[in-house]
Amino acid sequence: MMKNRSLSFWKQSPTTKVQYRRFIHWGHSCPSYHSVKLLGVYLDETLNLKHHISMKARASALAMFNLKKIRKYLDKSTCLKIANAKIFSHMDYCNGLFINLPASTLHPLQRIQNYTAKIILGRSKYDSASAALKELHILPVNVRAEYKILLLVYKCIHNSAPAYLSELLEIKTPGRSTRSSKGILLKVPFTRRKCFAGRSFSVTGPRLWNALPVDTRNSKTIRTFKAALKTHLFKKSFL
Repeated sequence: MMKNRSLSFWKQSPTTKVQYRRFIHWGHSCPSYHSVKLLGVYLDETLNLKHHISMKARASALAMFNLKKIRKYLDKSTCLKIANAKIFSHMDYCNGLFINLPASTLHPLQRIQNYTAKIILGRSKYDSASAALKELHILPVNVRAEYKILLLVYKCIHNSAPAYLSELLEIKTPGRSTRSSKGILLKVPFTRRKCFAGRSFSVTGPRLWNALPVDTRNSKTIRTFKAALKTHLFKKSFL
């Protein structure tokens, strides 16, 4: 049985009132919903992703509590592997959409990540979360989103990404030679709307890419780029 659903996007405002109606598509009635699920992602009217993050936090929390129950029977390495497969995988699914979201929106996932790191190391819930993440070399939730976007940008520049993504980026030709221009730079499109266009791949991708060190941007292989990128983001987050 085929399910038809519709969703209207609008800019969030205290004075905005949304009326949910039905749309007719190919002779079928499509009721409008607060959120719809598309390829595993819950999209809402304002694209704030609060419902999606709530669902992912719920799934991650369940796996985290199950891991805590069996932690005493596992060594650190095995516990980390289970956490990557059962907990962090929920956080990383389509996490490129988390770019430029407020910290308050990402807090449910960040709280679970912090507690999971303490479980892996066998520490108390009152111990430092940053120290636990640093020891395990785990990037915070918002930084993992930056990592995902920058990895896609690198693939686009080196023709190893789908054409529909590569077409969104344009290489910038510097007017004069500077140290930063020795690496590939991208044009950042101008946008007035931060809530929608400002979070798009065509805007955040070039902005994050241009902020990388020259040596990282000039990485010859994707393997060296991943290593250099994680080192850069790790220092940015914890040092």
